[in-house]
Amino acid sequence: MTYRDELLTCATCGKTFVYRVEEQRQQAALGFEPETPQQCADCRAQEALGPGLRAGVVKWFREDKHFGFITQRDGSDVFFHNSGIEGDVEQVMQENAPVWYEVITTERGPQAINVHLRE
Repeated sequence: MTYRDELLTCATCGKTFVYRVEEQRQQAALGFEPETPQQCADCRAQEALGPGLRAGVVKWFREDKHFGFITQRDGSDVFFHNSGIEGDVEQVMQENAPVWYEVITTERGPQAINVHLRE
């Protein structure tokens, strides 16, 4: 696939921003089809995502500590504990495993729950 920088206008604030090749490649490397964003990075960061399943990729999992991190579509990471894994625990714990998950807010910050394999 050919990637190119795109000059876009934010639907929220009206600011012009560049959807960079690096962001497109990052999404593709995570196994996602690159989607042209409707908002600039600042507005996307401020927007609270609603409930529901999200797609991500397991960044790493420490079996001895029973936790790991999932790389989200935007490239940021979210914590998950093995108690939040549904289904085949062994497959979900593998690095780069494609997963679905939900995010809740805890005292320590966001945490992924209902983590299971994308198929």
